[in-house]
Amino acid sequence: MNITKYLICGIACALVLSTFAMCSKSTMDKAKPTVTTQGEEVEPPVTDPQTNTDCTYTVKPSEWFVDGANIPAGSVVCIPAGTRGALLLKNFKGTAAQPITIVNKGGKVTFKVAVTASYALKTQNCRYFKITGDGAEGIKYGFDLNGGNIGMTMDDLSSDFEIANVEVRNSGFAGIMAKTDPSCDVATQRGHFTMQNITIHKNYIHKTGGEGLYIGNSFYAFGSLIACGNVLPHDVKNVKIYNNIIDSTGCEGIQVGSAIADCKVYNNTVKSPGLSPFSAGQNNGIQIGEGTGGKCYNNLIKDAPGNGIIVLGLGDNVVYNNVIINAGANGIFADSRYTPGPNFQFINNTIVSPGADGIKMNSESIPMNTVINNAIIKPGSNLAIHKISSRVKLTALNNYISNDINACGFVNFNGDDFHLQPSSPLINAGANAASYGINADYYGTARPSGNAFDIGATEY
Repeated sequence: MNITKYLICGIACALVLSTFAMCSKSTMDKAKPTVTTQGEEVEPPVTDPQTNTDCTYTVKPSEWFVDGANIPAGSVVCIPAGTRGALLLKNFKGTAAQPITIVNKGGKVTFKVAVTASYALKTQNCRYFKITGDGAEGIKYGFDLNGGNIGMTMDDLSSDFEIANVEVRNSGFAGIMAKTDPSCDVATQRGHFTMQNITIHKNYIHKTGGEGLYIGNSFYAFGSLIACGNVLPHDVKNVKIYNNIIDSTGCEGIQVGSAIADCKVYNNTVKSPGLSPFSAGQNNGIQIGEGTGGKCYNNLIKDAPGNGIIVLGLGDNVVYNNVIINAGANGIFADSRYTPGPNFQFINNTIVSPGADGIKMNSESIPMNTVINNAIIKPGSNLAIHKISSRVKLTALNNYISNDINACGFVNFNGDDFHLQPSSPLINAGANAASYGINADYYGTARPSGNAFDIGATEY
C-alpha cells in the first residue's frame, strides 16, 4: 500500500469518525486436502457444530456496542441468527488457556451495513478471543459481513485472536483488517505494543474495494509522519493465514506487513485480485510486505493483473510450492527495500503465463537470491529469471523453462488439477531442497517421493 493510498484512507476515515464513532473462484474449495506435512498445524476433523452451546452472553439484535469488561475468560458470546446492523466489541479479555468465543447461534448471522459505514464488525482493545462462524449445522460461513468500508477490523490494541468461518463481501475497502496504526499515543507504537498469535483461516472474502486481507502496517521501515513526529508501527508475531478463499478484490488478495517473526501464509486460493487498485502497483495476488519474514507456500493465485506474489520482506523469506497462473506482470517479484536477512528463497513454484517475467529480482542489497526447482512456463517477456542488474546475487539450480504448458504433463491443468502424469519431464529432475525445510508439495505429498525432488509445486 503506497503513501497516496495511505493519505486518502486516513482522510476518509477521519471524515467517517467525525460523524460516528464506529469506525470467481466460486465457493468451491481448492482441490487439495487441508492437511500439510510441513510441520505446521493440521485442520482438526469435522465435529458437530456448537448448535447446543450454552451462551454466557447473547448479543441483542438492537445492540451495536457490547463492552466485555465484565465478561469472564472462557465465556461464549452468542449472536442470534438473522440480519442485523454493525457491531462493536470492546474490552473482551480472555486468556491464552480460556479465550472468549464469539459464535453465531441458530443459523447464519448477516451484518448488513452501507458501504459508507466504517465497519460491519469491529473489535477494540480485545485480547484472547475467537470469532468463529461454525455455530450452526450445515452452514459453512455462519457470519456474513455485507458492506462497510472495512468488513471486519481488529483494531485499537486487539491481539491474540482467531477468525474463522466468516464470509466478507461488498466492503468499500478491506475485507478483514488487523492492525493498530501508530498514533501520538506511545501505547500504539513499536516497542510498546505487539500484535501476536493471530490465526485467520477458512474464510471467504470477495468483492472488496481494497485488499481482501490486510494484516499489519505497510510502512515498517520508516513509519508515518504525523503531528507528533515520525512514528513506527507495531510488530506482528506468530501470524498464520491459511485455507482462505479470496476472490475479486480491488487491491491485493492478501497483504501482510510488519510480521517480523513466525509468519506463515499458506493453502489459500486467491483469484482475480487487483481489479480496481487505488494506485499503480496495488494489483498483486499476495504481498509479503515490508518487515515481514517467514514462509509463503502452497497457495493458488490466478489472474492477478500485477504480480502473482510480491516479496518486500525481511530477507528470511521462503516462497515455495505456489501455483501462479496468468499474472499480468511477473509471476514473482522481489525487491530488497528493507532486508536485514540473508536470503530470498524461491523454490518449487509453478508459474504459468505471466505477462512479463517468471521471477523478477530487483533485490540488489540482499546477500543471496535462491531460485531452485521452479517450473516457469511461457513468460510474456521470454525471461524466466530476470536480474535487474549485475548487483543481484543469484543461485539458480534445476529450473524448468518452457513455452508449452502441455509438455509439463499435468493431469488437468485447466481444471486446477496440478498432479503430474508419469510421463512429466518434471519428475525427479529437481535439486534436493530438504535443507531449505521443504519436505512436502502443494498437495501435502512427501518430497521426494522418488529418487529425487520433482520440479514445480507438485510431486509425482
